[in-house]
Amino acid sequence: MLDRITRQHIVITTLLAMAFLPVISWFIQRLGNGSGEPMGFIPLTIALILAFRARNPTNLRLAEISLLLYGIGIFFLPPLLRSLPALATIAFLTGMHRSAGQFGLLILALPIQASLDFFLGYPFRVITAEGARSFVNFLGYAVDRTGVQLSLKGVIVSVDPPCSGLQMLWATALLTALLAALFRLNYRRTLYLSIIALTLCLLANILRATALFFPESGMISLPGFAHEGIGLLFFAGAAALLVACARRISKRQPRQKISPNISPKFPRRFVALTCGVVLTTLLPARTQTSESITAFPEITHYQGRAVEEIPLSPREESFARNLPGTLKTYRVGQDTLIIRRLTRASRMLHPSYHCLRAEGFKITNSIIVRDLQGRASLQYEARLNDEHFLVTEHIRDLSNTHQWTEVSAWFWHALFHPNSGPWEAETLMLPLH
Repeated sequence: MLDRITRQHIVITTLLAMAFLPVISWFIQRLGNGSGEPMGFIPLTIALILAFRARNPTNLRLAEISLLLYGIGIFFLPPLLRSLPALATIAFLTGMHRSAGQFGLLILALPIQASLDFFLGYPFRVITAEGARSFVNFLGYAVDRTGVQLSLKGVIVSVDPPCSGLQMLWATALLTALLAALFRLNYRRTLYLSIIALTLCLLANILRATALFFPESGMISLPGFAHEGIGLLFFAGAAALLVACARRISKRQPRQKISPNISPKFPRRFVALTCGVVLTTLLPARTQTSESITAFPEITHYQGRAVEEIPLSPREESFARNLPGTLKTYRVGQDTLIIRRLTRASRMLHPSYHCLRAEGFKITNSIIVRDLQGRASLQYEARLNDEHFLVTEHIRDLSNTHQWTEVSAWFWHALFHPNSGPWEAETLMLPLH
C-alpha cells in the first residue's frame, strides 16, 4: 500500500502534467520543425540525472509563485516565455534551483535554437565579420567589410548563416552549465564563467572565420573537410580554456553544505493552486488579430510572365490571420511565388527554409546571388523524395531603398526603423527535374 505522502506526490505530479500540457504539446511540436530542436534532450537528460543524484531540498513557496506566474502568463505570453515559469516550478520542486548548472541545463532543454537564429543570427555574423576583418588587416591584407561580406581586390567572401557561431554558442552554453553543475558553482560564479564562455566563443568563431577567409578567397587551397575541421579545432581550444577557468573558479569558492532532500508534504493551497491552473488551461486561447494595411497591389505579371493567384491552404490561412500584414501565393508558369507583406517587425516572418525543413525538405547549396540590377537574394535547393526546388528569397521595403537576404537582418532594421515599412518578402520556388 502507498503511504499518504506518496499518494499525494502522484496526485500533484498528475495535476502538474495536466497544467503544463500546453507547454508539453508545444515542445513536442517543435521537435519536428527541422531546426535541430531535439538537441534539447541532451541537457534535459543530464539535468535529470544530476538532480536525481544530488537530491537537493525543494522550495514550495517559490514553486507556488512560479506556478502562479505560469497560470497568469497563459493569457498573454508566447509559448517560449510561458515555458520559463513552468520550468522554474519544476526546478523548485526538484531542488534543481539549488544548482546554477542544473538550472542552466534545464533552460537549455527549451527549443530555442530557431529563436537564437532569428534574433542573434545577423548580429553574430556582423561581429564575426568585423573581427575577421580586423585580424586579416593585422596580417597585412587590406580587407573591407560591407555588412557580413569581406572583400579583397574584388573577391567577396560572405560570412553565411552557418558561420554565425550560434551552434558553437549553444554547445559552449551546454558545456558551461555542465561545468557549473559538476564543480557546484553558485550563481555568481556561474555568471563569471558564462561571461568568460561567451568571450571565448566569440573569439573562437572570429578566428575560425579568419582562417577560412584565405581558402574561401582562393588565396590557398584546402580539402573540403578542412572547413568543419578548423571550426572543431578552435572550439576544442576554447573548450579546454573554459574547463581550466571553471576549475580555477571552483577552487576559490567555499564549499557549502546542503541538507539532504526530504519529501515535502504539499499544503492544501498548493493543491488548490495547481487545480486552478489546470482549469485555466481549459479556457479558450487568446486569439491575435492581424493589422490591416491600406492596399495590397494586385500582381498581374512577374518578371514578364503572367501570374495566377492560388487560394491559400487552411494552414496558410491560419498563419495569415496572425501575420501583421498579408500573405498571397501565385502560380508563375511552373513556378510558385509567395509574397508576404508586413507592417511592423514581427517574429511571424519565418525564413522559408525553416518552413521547408518543417515539412521534411533537405536544404543544400545555400548561396547569395545577384540579379542584373545588383539586388542580392538568398538561393538554395530544397529536396524531398521526388520533389526538388530551387528557392530564391529576398526582403525589401516598398521603396526599394533597403534589401535583405535573411530575416534576422530585416528584423533588426524594422525594429529600429519602424517607419521604413511596409516590407515585402518574396519567395520564388522553381521546380528542378
